Amino acid sequence: MILSEWRRFRKNTDVPFYCNPFQLFFAVWALMLACFQVRVSYTSYPYFSTAFYLFASSACSFLAGYATVRLAYFSIGHYPVGPNSYRIDISKLRRFHLGAIIVTLAIMLMNLKLFGLPPLFGFLGADTLNYQEYGSLRQVLFPAILVLFVSAPLEVSIPRRWALYLYAPACFLIYGSRGYLLIMLFQALVVFSLKTTLSQKKIYLVAAATLGAAVLLANLIGNTRNSLGSEALLLGMRIKHSYYDWPAAYLWVLSYISTPLSNLCWIVHVYPYDHPSFNFLYSALPGFWAPKSLEISDLGSEQIVDGVHTYISKYFIDFWVFGIFGINYVWGLIAGFISAGNRLTRNYLTSAVLLGCMGFMFFSDFLTILIILLELLALGWAQRYFTIEGNEGTEGHTTAPTRAHRVRIVASSNEI
Repeated sequence: MILSEWRRFRKNTDVPFYCNPFQLFFAVWALMLACFQVRVSYTSYPYFSTAFYLFASSACSFLAGYATVRLAYFSIGHYPVGPNSYRIDISKLRRFHLGAIIVTLAIMLMNLKLFGLPPLFGFLGADTLNYQEYGSLRQVLFPAILVLFVSAPLEVSIPRRWALYLYAPACFLIYGSRGYLLIMLFQALVVFSLKTTLSQKKIYLVAAATLGAAVLLANLIGNTRNSLGSEALLLGMRIKHSYYDWPAAYLWVLSYISTPLSNLCWIVHVYPYDHPSFNFLYSALPGFWAPKSLEISDLGSEQIVDGVHTYISKYFIDFWVFGIFGINYVWGLIAGFISAGNRLTRNYLTSAVLLGCMGFMFFSDFLTILIILLELLALGWAQRYFTIEGNEGTEGHTTAPTRAHRVRIVASSNEI
């Protein structure tokens, strides 16, 4: 058995803003509104008032959900309190990594046999299927890739850790998957930020480097998975000619953050709502069960491009304005729950998945996608499998809590 050294859980007040769900929610909305104002596309929604209405409705609902959890804990007189230190069973962590690697290699080799060369080789001129059509069992493959990379910061061996850092992105590059690659990088950054002993200043430097690498990788994939290169971005997103001389990476960031909000505004403006439905659950079903989703042409406007409409759209389509309030209220409940006590840093892997969904709310709703749900379940189980929690003693040593000790912790917290 190989065990890491004992470390204290980081305090909630000592984490960067992107690890704080309350701050992250408003930061994402601020970014959405700022990029929306640039209006890089001919299809950009012309009125800022609709976007601001969506923000105000979302903020009020989010705050209501957040306050609900806070008031619930206030009524019982205490926040959840758990052990203050942890260590990683490295032997179990490596068995977990080995299992995920076996799953990824088995599925990728099967797809190579059934579908031929993956999309990466299409960049080099080979005749391949595109990234949307290639492969099967991606709802199993992608969670396995995600859990490998997100748990990689826990590996104590530097060569093993960097092998995982290279292996997982390479898998997504082979499949030409840009969206999940970016989510994976953000989730791993959250895990690193919650577990590291570095100062916040150094954490933000790492975050800036990760952001730069993410933009470059995303731009590389976008330019190479289409024969038109950067022209595909300019034409597909209907970028205004006045922005054609901007670097493609800047245009990619601006358009992929502003266009979903613009699409949502067009949907709110023109969608012919008829009756409530539960289409939002389709993405949580296996591919062979999921019914056909709405096409862009069904949404009521030719100004809607790229097929993504932020995290709100499918709830608005299903429940009209009540969907806007409902999903944001749920996010407020989630934010209040995971930030209560030391739950955010103790449940560092599942917190990273949920924060990853929140960090990409500007693009789409990832909360009910089967790939993310499987990742959440896998990492929730994995953390309990290889994490050993304990409490630092008065003499500086740490011991794992017994059942009696856990009872004393709960009893003392009830007295507060």
